Amino acid sequence: MTKIKVCADPFPPYQYVDKDGSIKGKDYELVVSRLRAAGYDPEVCIADWDRIYREFQAGEQDVLFQAQDSPERLEKFYFSKRLRYAVTEIVTINADLLALKEYAGLAGYKVGVIAGFANGPEIDGLPDSCKVEYPGTAQVLQGIYDKEVDCGVCDQGVKEYLTAEKPVLHPIPALTYKRPLYVMFNQEKQRDDFDAAGQGQEEGYDF
Repeated sequence: MTKIKVCADPFPPYQYVDKDGSIKGKDYELVVSRLRAAGYDPEVCIADWDRIYREFQAGEQDVLFQAQDSPERLEKFYFSKRLRYAVTEIVTINADLLALKEYAGLAGYKVGVIAGFANGPEIDGLPDSCKVEYPGTAQVLQGIYDKEVDCGVCDQGVKEYLTAEKPVLHPIPALTYKRPLYVMFNQEKQRDDFDAAGQGQEEGYDF
């Protein structure tokens, strides 16, 4: 089998390193099994987004999974068919924000985001002056608890996993949205092999 270097940032329960140092998660298992079915031997790295995206752009990693598309990325890289939809929430402990109906209303607040992430036009279009960047979801959530930011952008499943034993963070109902996630490749053939290995399976899943 052909070796292939695969990377993703830690997003439990989708992909993460457990206390024994083993990589786990539904997205991890799906991507690795499909790459193996396509004839590849995946070597997987789970690390902070800044690191993996830098290495992927430099060609040091062949595959980056659980990625959001953007015009810039679509020009540079090869995207798989949709992996799944992610439910994205804007969460807060500030009850005053729960009545917001439009994303533009966030411009008057401090919004925690993950550095380098493409969150979709709803969030990416906000003024940079209102965004506070963090290295990962756990830090975004902690920034809300510490009142460094008024709210934060996070994946619903990751939030529920990370805050299971912590005070409740409330999603702003009108600002919850779904965004498609993909697997990104540096080589077109590897993308095509990956998609071909998934033929006959339902495109994407909700989780």
